[in-house]
Amino acid sequence: MTTPSNPINLFTPFLPSTYDVPNEEDRLHSFLEDKFSQFADVINDKTIGAFTQSVENLNGNKFAYDTTSKVRSGYQYLVRIANYPSSGTLTLSPPPNINPQFVIFQAWGSASKPPSALNAGDGDFFSFFGSGNPKITFTFSDTSIVVTTTALGTGYSGFICITYIRDGI
Repeated sequence: MTTPSNPINLFTPFLPSTYDVPNEEDRLHSFLEDKFSQFADVINDKTIGAFTQSVENLNGNKFAYDTTSKVRSGYQYLVRIANYPSSGTLTLSPPPNINPQFVIFQAWGSASKPPSALNAGDGDFFSFFGSGNPKITFTFSDTSIVVTTTALGTGYSGFICITYIRDGI
């Protein structure tokens, strides 16, 4: 994959709608090689970020609101939970450097319990938000993410995903 000079363009999945094709044969060959490479990069599967425990990643979203003169990049923060408590609380680290310009636009969690080999049909997979599910809820602030479970059972793992804008004001 070719690497754009602007790292934000790594997450741009669109090609321009028009091109200025050079007439000179020597420049045309180089132009076509570059464009075919760009097409392949856009058409082929892309990896947007990679999961790393408790690390903020650009998520490819762009936002312009209140004024279209400023485009803001979206971020996501993933925390993997290897084993949810069957009941009680679990405290995790929030995104780093939460400041007055931090604006959240989505937060959710997932819980997965694969089926056991001996008892097919006992698997359980679901997503949850901060509230609304009697088995599990979470809240977060600038100092902690607190997950609370009630009668969840054992063997669940999952993620907390927080998506936000760093420069929201």
